[in-house]
Amino acid sequence: MAKVLVSMNAFKGSISTKVATDAVALAFESAGFQVEKVYLADGGDGTTDVVAALGGRVEFVSTFDPVMRPIEAPVVWLGQTAVIEMARASGWALIAVEERNPMLTTTWGTGLLIKHALEHGADRIILGVGGSATVDGGLGMLAALGFSITDEAGNASWRGGEGLSRLARVATNSPMKQTRLVVASDVTNPLLGLTGAAPVFGPQKGATPDMVTLLEKGLERLADITLQMTGVRLHDMPGAGAAGGVVGAAVAWLRGHLEPGAELFMDLENFDARAVGCAVLVTGEGSIDAQTVYGKAPVRVAQRFRKASPEGLTVAIAGAVRDRAQVREAGIDVFVTTLDHPMSEREAMENGLALLTQAAAELAHLLSLKG
Repeated sequence: MAKVLVSMNAFKGSISTKVATDAVALAFESAGFQVEKVYLADGGDGTTDVVAALGGRVEFVSTFDPVMRPIEAPVVWLGQTAVIEMARASGWALIAVEERNPMLTTTWGTGLLIKHALEHGADRIILGVGGSATVDGGLGMLAALGFSITDEAGNASWRGGEGLSRLARVATNSPMKQTRLVVASDVTNPLLGLTGAAPVFGPQKGATPDMVTLLEKGLERLADITLQMTGVRLHDMPGAGAAGGVVGAAVAWLRGHLEPGAELFMDLENFDARAVGCAVLVTGEGSIDAQTVYGKAPVRVAQRFRKASPEGLTVAIAGAVRDRAQVREAGIDVFVTTLDHPMSEREAMENGLALLTQAAAELAHLLSLKG
């Protein structure tokens, strides 16, 4: 029987990377395939679970969720490297659908996790920024790290899009003196414009058209202030719009270095060597669409697999699949959807693991007929 490489991304708000990969791998093992598992992380949901599975030490830290409720979130240590997953403090999976409002949601909790890592001796911080619920330009994060962020009257103006829309000044107090910050993201969208943070990610996080307009203006003001204060131009910088502008803030104000998230973690797990000899790659995530082409993990992993196994077949399993031709051009051969009847997003997420397991079993049975 052929050898299959399984490397699934998280299904946002429903299934972690590790659980998804284990479930699909078990389906193929049960069908008689040899299976190689690589836990895929791109900086989004499940990143800290992957690092923990690689032997990282997990420490839970008191912080706040996107609507400022107190929570505990992990910082995972590999030696003196601290891995932080933005989704665990500022992620959309932490709030109810009716709470999704980027005018209010904030990255303050993520900033507190970074602060904790700095105070506990991290010489490198890897910040994964996928799965966020925010479009605040990283202002909450910066405020938690000691930056003064104010409006024209001198009042604090860091919370969510509302704070962003009133922004007048950012006073720098960078704590990143000896620590290297690596921002793990596979998103290439700029901060501003038609493919920027507000119009692309705002509606996903609950923004109305009027909110998108306000967010865009606020982000433009932040970009102008950033250029004036730091000399870094974020307006059209590729990737600066990821996580609602957090990437741009991290690069400009915290001297962060942007690295493709999936590539970073695939290197950590020796992906290329493990892909050699595999006839099939099975990857996927909650939704596959045109946005996936902009550097999302399933495309990244499919392209790396193609280099290691040129004759191999690449398959993506997802809850929703759109823009098939565009994504196929980027490197995925076949698409399989998990939904077996019309259902709401809530029902699909609540039953995500069962639906994924069922789809993986069907796919494994089909491929087994070929041997």
